[in-house]
Formats: sequence, C-alpha cells, structure tokens
Amino acid sequence: MSETTIFDWFDAGSRVLEGARTSDLFPPLDDAQAQRAWLAGFAGAWAERSGDEAAEDALVAALEGRPALLRQLWDRGPGKIARSWS
Repeated sequence: MSETTIFDWFDAGSRVLEGARTSDLFPPLDDAQAQRAWLAGFAGAWAERSGDEAAEDALVAALEGRPALLRQLWDRGPGKIARSWS
C-alpha cells in the first residue's frame, strides 16, 4: 500500500481477521497510528462475527509468525485491559 491512510489500515485489520495474510495488510512496527487503526479494524470485524473465539485468540492466530508485531499490538490494545475473571 502506498500512502496508506488510517482508513486503509482499518480495512487491512478487518481483512486479516477475514483470512487475508499478505504482508502489505500488516502495519509497520513502531507506527502507533497505523497499528491503532489496524487493531480497531480487526476488533470491529471480530465484533461482527459469530462464534466463541475470543478476540485475543483471533489476534494471536492472525499474527502467527509475527511476534514483534503481536507484542506491539498487545501493548496498544488487549494488554491494557484489566481483567478479573470469576
């Protein structure tokens, strides 16, 4: 993607959740703005799905083989959510 916008990254995150895995659909490392937009698109697409898979599990599966990106996205999103399970 050239001159990628926030909306492009939002769409890319959604497409990855739907199964697309080309390298141009993943945001660059250390680009907080692109990563937040991508994560929002991914989460939005996840919210529209039916099924029992947790969003975190879907994210881990989608980012298989991309541990550095997973770490950065985790720190921007799911890792910030305080959880208390009963």
